[in-house]
Amino acid sequence: MSMTGFGRGERHGEEVSVSVDVRSVNHRFLDVHTRCPGRFLSWEPRLRGLVRDAVRRGKVDLHVNVREWGKLGVSLRVNRGLLSAFLDEAARIREVHGVGGDVALRDLLAVPEIFQVAPEGDDPAETLWPLAEGAARDALDMLRRARSAEGERLKRVLLSSVERIGEVSSGIRSLTGENKEQAVARYRERIAELSGGTGVDPARLHQEAAFLVDRLDITEECDRLAAHLAALHDLFRHPGDAVGKRFDFLVQEVFRELNTAGNKSAHAGVSALVVSAKTELEKVREQIQNVE
Repeated sequence: MSMTGFGRGERHGEEVSVSVDVRSVNHRFLDVHTRCPGRFLSWEPRLRGLVRDAVRRGKVDLHVNVREWGKLGVSLRVNRGLLSAFLDEAARIREVHGVGGDVALRDLLAVPEIFQVAPEGDDPAETLWPLAEGAARDALDMLRRARSAEGERLKRVLLSSVERIGEVSSGIRSLTGENKEQAVARYRERIAELSGGTGVDPARLHQEAAFLVDRLDITEECDRLAAHLAALHDLFRHPGDAVGKRFDFLVQEVFRELNTAGNKSAHAGVSALVVSAKTELEKVREQIQNVE
């Protein structure tokens, strides 16, 4: 499954609607960010819990919007003590300092806490939570479908790349015999040049050549490479949980074997195939960063 996607949900009440937008992008772990209107901040822990139940990896941003067209259980109250104190102080300033002008309503509106919005009846955050929860679940369902669809597309791309790497790997294995022969031939030529034509003990030459062939043999690398590629194919068939992390590990192992084979090889054809496989593998590395 991909870590990239978008989802939206909306639920309606008699005097209110609650909408939820959720987006996710790739991330090493699960990183959840929620935003709710001020009066509904108590929803955030519960919303993060819903996200954790639905998503395993990714950076997830969830935004809640509440649209009201009624009172929604609130009333406007006047802090009369503060209002009286403000008016008395204003009158005293006019009397003592000779500052003219009457206090207008706009002056009162500029004073914090004179007018207060207070809940009326039940807490609206609790009353409206079922709407918010329903909208969030709808959004997360849509997100999962989007991530799943993107994951299927990624699967096809990755499988195609892994199959190409498998073909190149088979080509490398087919050249292991030639690689040994070329290594021995080069060794013999080098020994002949260094000996100046005086001849070299055949037994010693054979011993050194055998050591060189063993050091430059890439058969084991080809075997391990085939095993890692088989494990990648098995992941496509049985992804299970945390497939992205396991995919990343196997890709690193494939790169290690290719790199070792390239360094040990004395065959130009092998070196060229290793470069080709590494190029394809780099594409895979980029794609799996978005796999959950």
